[in-house]
Amino acid sequence: MKPELSLLWKHSGKLGRRLPFALLASSLVVGCGQPAPETSETPAPSAPAAESSAQAVDPSGNLEAALNTATDEDDAVPERPVVESLFAIPQGAASKATSAVFELTLDAKRAQNEQFRGKTLTMLDGAQQLLFRDDGQGGDAVAGDLLFLASGTFDFVALQAEQERIAQAQSQSQTQLTTAVFEGRELVNTVPVTALSTQFPVGQRVPIRPIGLATLVDPARSLIIRASSVVGDPTRTWDPCTNVGNPNGKWTFNYLMTEMANQPFTGVAPSTFVREWLRQWETAKTVNTFTTPPRANIVTKLVNPWPKVGGALDLTKSPFKLVAIVNRLDLAGNNPAYGSGRAGEGRFIFAATEGTGTACHTVPFLVILEYGVDKNDCVSIKTYAQQWQALSSMALGSATYNAALEALTEQFAKRDLSPRKPNRSSINQVRTNEIWLGSPWELREFRLWNSTISAASFAAPGPVLGLLNSHTVAQTPDRATKNTLFPSYVNGNAPAIVALPPTYTVPLTWSTGAFRGGRAVVTSTFASPSSPPFWSQPPATIPNRQARHVFSLNTCDGCHGDEIGTPFTHVSQTGALSPFLSGALTVPDRADGSPTRTFNEVLGRQTFLDQVANQSCLTLSFLSSSAAVH
Repeated sequence: MKPELSLLWKHSGKLGRRLPFALLASSLVVGCGQPAPETSETPAPSAPAAESSAQAVDPSGNLEAALNTATDEDDAVPERPVVESLFAIPQGAASKATSAVFELTLDAKRAQNEQFRGKTLTMLDGAQQLLFRDDGQGGDAVAGDLLFLASGTFDFVALQAEQERIAQAQSQSQTQLTTAVFEGRELVNTVPVTALSTQFPVGQRVPIRPIGLATLVDPARSLIIRASSVVGDPTRTWDPCTNVGNPNGKWTFNYLMTEMANQPFTGVAPSTFVREWLRQWETAKTVNTFTTPPRANIVTKLVNPWPKVGGALDLTKSPFKLVAIVNRLDLAGNNPAYGSGRAGEGRFIFAATEGTGTACHTVPFLVILEYGVDKNDCVSIKTYAQQWQALSSMALGSATYNAALEALTEQFAKRDLSPRKPNRSSINQVRTNEIWLGSPWELREFRLWNSTISAASFAAPGPVLGLLNSHTVAQTPDRATKNTLFPSYVNGNAPAIVALPPTYTVPLTWSTGAFRGGRAVVTSTFASPSSPPFWSQPPATIPNRQARHVFSLNTCDGCHGDEIGTPFTHVSQTGALSPFLSGALTVPDRADGSPTRTFNEVLGRQTFLDQVANQSCLTLSFLSSSAAVH
């Protein structure tokens, strides 16, 4: 028997990124993106000395040994099969465990599927492992035809309930139910949804298809939560302008950074953890040989006004106000249908504040805490999705709603949830975007480190254990490479870039030099319609125009700027949403004027949440990875 390909598909737990869907034949393929890989790069040295006096110290003197139990979760995401259709054929009466034959067909039009031809695939449905064969053995009639067969059991009772749910939703709707169809991040179609018959005769081919009913998910309650009754809940948040709230509440900057520092494990005091993070703006940073200039006025604008206790930052009076809590289940980076998985990210968005009393206000310095949600099987991911969708039926900001939301955020925000990761924290990365400290708009990225993770992506002379360290920005080259390495990279990787889903990650180095940057900048908040996006070259230089567009859109400065003509923040310091998060956005190609593309990011997230919360685990076989990370 040939090796099961799922054993070759390694997890990429970091996240950051966007939701691509594609309809292939009658099937919806849902993808999600991860940051660039690091394990294939320069091996990590032992912990370097700190650049300041805040070297992380473990009281036992063995912090590094403890942190080294963590594993690097930045593995590259290999190509996965693009599923065209999946059928279950009952061999007996419908029950919760009916004996069935399964037919899985891969899309022959997708070149990436050739590597799976004639092989075997392993998929999980709850505790059941299904071996799909295209090797001409075990009931497979023809080897190498991309039609895989497996035998097992299937829950037809749950499928009946799902069809009844669809039928009920249709009865309550005055219009035909539809599901959205995406290719990459572009909305290309909507497809009518009709419930199947709930009778499944023996021998009948029953389609197992991923369908998400977006209308059953309220984005304001289940996806991007900005209501003042939530982000201003005095039990869980603290308002630095009014001094109202609970300074130790579960959604405060104080609590979240304290849990991330995890002093009982690392020996790093939370106030030191935050102060050393802020110190990284004070001097120039060299990241992957590229220089990130200092913004030293962070001291006068943020550090000095911050209340102190014994000279240390008083985190209970942190000048950061909660703006939004965001569910990024759509970033599920590993596919539980093939044996493992993560439930995307959970995010908190804070805005810095300045002034006192009635003059106090939020400023354009956004801090986004992006946590991985370590759910490792379909059942737990499905349960987690159901909890998020349940919020849509609760009164926004009510005591019941806020308690249910806290129960969700505590599944990724509190300490010790991810023992294999640095600091035992679930945090993937901390990102900032701001223009308050200086011009131009700038996005930075910070990560925790342990010595099993390559140090090459961090600022020189190297990362410090236990602290947030400056890191390269995901999927984004340094702007100095625009006329040199950028065209070469896109031309050399066009098939992977335009694949559905994309399968590339921007490397640290390409060809003759350093490539991935240490920051992303947007020189104009809104790009002029008459000027092309920054990541553009003429057709003579980059012939594949779709590859140019996809690559540009997946960069920080493209997604948060001129590739789709949006402001640099998708959620502003006041909680306002950019056009990209406000419904359908139709944009002519920014470099060429055509084609015109339609995006609808929130619709995609609604569709995905409903699908995962309500459908068979086997529909996750349609889930694929993406290079999108923002």
